[in-house]
Amino acid sequence: MTANKFLNLATSTLLRYRRYIQAGLTLCAGFGLSAIASSVAYNWEYKSMQAELQDRLDKIATDIQRDVSGNLEIIRAAGAFYSVFDGVKKPEMKTFVGSALYRHPSLKAIAWLPRFSGSPQFMTEEIALSLDLTGNRLALENATRRQEIIATERQKLPSQNHPSVFVFLPIFSQSYPGDTAALPQNLPAKNSESLKGFAFGILLVDAIVKSALQKTQLNFVNVYLQDAMAPEAERFLAFYEAKTKRIITDENIKNKLQLGERAYCPDGSSCTRIINIENRRWLLQLRLTPEYINPLRFWRSLTVLIFGTILSGAATLYLISLLNYTDRIEKIAAERTAKSQQLEQTLQELQQTQSQLIQQEKMSSLGLLVAGVAHEVNNPISFIYGNIHHAREYTTDLLELVELYQKHYLYPPLEISQHLRNIEFDFLMEDLPQLLSSMKIGADRIVQIVQSLRNFSRLDESEMKPVNIHDGIDSTLLILQSRLKATADRPPIEIVKNYGNLPLVECYAGQLNQVFMNILANAIDALESYNLDRGPKAAKANPIAIAITTEYSIPDKIIVRISDNGPGMAENVKKRLFDPFFTTKPVGKGTGLGLSISYKIVVEKHKGALRCDSTPGLGTEFSIEIPLRQEVRQAVPFVSRKISEAA
Repeated sequence: MTANKFLNLATSTLLRYRRYIQAGLTLCAGFGLSAIASSVAYNWEYKSMQAELQDRLDKIATDIQRDVSGNLEIIRAAGAFYSVFDGVKKPEMKTFVGSALYRHPSLKAIAWLPRFSGSPQFMTEEIALSLDLTGNRLALENATRRQEIIATERQKLPSQNHPSVFVFLPIFSQSYPGDTAALPQNLPAKNSESLKGFAFGILLVDAIVKSALQKTQLNFVNVYLQDAMAPEAERFLAFYEAKTKRIITDENIKNKLQLGERAYCPDGSSCTRIINIENRRWLLQLRLTPEYINPLRFWRSLTVLIFGTILSGAATLYLISLLNYTDRIEKIAAERTAKSQQLEQTLQELQQTQSQLIQQEKMSSLGLLVAGVAHEVNNPISFIYGNIHHAREYTTDLLELVELYQKHYLYPPLEISQHLRNIEFDFLMEDLPQLLSSMKIGADRIVQIVQSLRNFSRLDESEMKPVNIHDGIDSTLLILQSRLKATADRPPIEIVKNYGNLPLVECYAGQLNQVFMNILANAIDALESYNLDRGPKAAKANPIAIAITTEYSIPDKIIVRISDNGPGMAENVKKRLFDPFFTTKPVGKGTGLGLSISYKIVVEKHKGALRCDSTPGLGTEFSIEIPLRQEVRQAVPFVSRKISEAA
């Protein structure tokens, strides 16, 4: 009992404070979503920062590589000059070297180091630049052996104490005069005996770094450049301190500074780039200062978190007030819901009554018109049709009498002969029987049309009786014959009849004819619009047509299918096709009641089924299923007895 009481108390408490539970869940969900959004923003900011660092590093590395490569090309060009001319004092040489030094600030000097004549030893004494190259003997030997440019480790100029890199390009004597393209392939390596000297260049490290950084914005980001191939103690080349915006080449000063933390680029390279200086490899790194890793750089994620928290609190307060307000209006809403249901039911009944009244008035007017026309045409055509036979017999007798006169009176008086020629008696004898035959055919056609009109005018019959479905379809087609003919805008609409062998069907003949009328009229409207939209060429290649198929479905149903090759319908149109007052036609050309009334006639009056199968671009098919016998006969609303009597 204690457990049951506790359970009941907990249940009642939850029900009483359920609104606060929802508010608490909303608050927790808001905080969670805010944290997730803030985390996403933080990751985006961090990746953006990494991408920004990588772009900066790529630009600096590219600028350094381009500057060094340009300097090396100048040294190669100077070497080409030195290999052609014997001396270095010619004005052309000085002009070339001076122009190159002016255009390349990071290139300190270009000199010519000749070899001692008659001696295999390299020059080791001091030259005009006040440099002692004794310590670079190994670099000179490597350049001679490898026959390519050799760069040294970090050097210091005695005059200015600037860190620099020496570059040596060996120059050999030409063994074959003339065009070098004519030399034989696979030449043996040049030996030290053919060495004329070296083209010597000095590259200033600080000038190279300064040139690469002058167009790059580095806020709170240091740059560290070192020689990867030098010993550990001699790797330092230059350091850029972002705080003071200076380039430091003195290792003693560098050791007193904070280099900063390593940056990590998206590719996992720790923001390090390798720069190729011929035979050497330089390493370029970005170092982040404490100011760069300031939390304020992630202001977007902080803003998202704060804004999300505030929004979650506001949403929770609003939800609580909304739940309180909801409780107050629940009773009013319940009362209004009951009244709305009553109004909706009344509206549905009113719409059904309205559609029935419209159908009754429409059928009444159409039935009176058709019956009146059939009655008025039937009386005069009966006189014509009934007398054509006698007129034909009388004409035959008269023509036989004339032939007897011609046979026994070979030479009639002149006046009679003249009259026979004037009236073309021979042609009259031949054409008059044919004329009477044509009149009889026309009268037969009119009688058939009148009979069809009388069949169709049974729209108001309230009695259910067995009828021939094919007669109703043919009568409907006769009424619509004028719309099926060719017009100035379109060719004729072809009617393809695929009638099966159907028994008599017990139904309301007039109402079923109205179903055929509505479906066929809609098909004609759709085909006319479709023919205008697709153009004359497509209309000629695929003529518009309506197919009517009837079949007997065992055991007790007949099926009538009416299909066209028009544009078809979309799915959203098919769903509302049988709704009252729904139409896709322009204003003034449709009421939206035709298919709704047809659905009621087939489904409610005849206990059948009316379906629509349509695919855009492939046409539309309506399927009408009617049972052969109706178990419960319902009298249709009375319209007018005068219609059937007049017909």
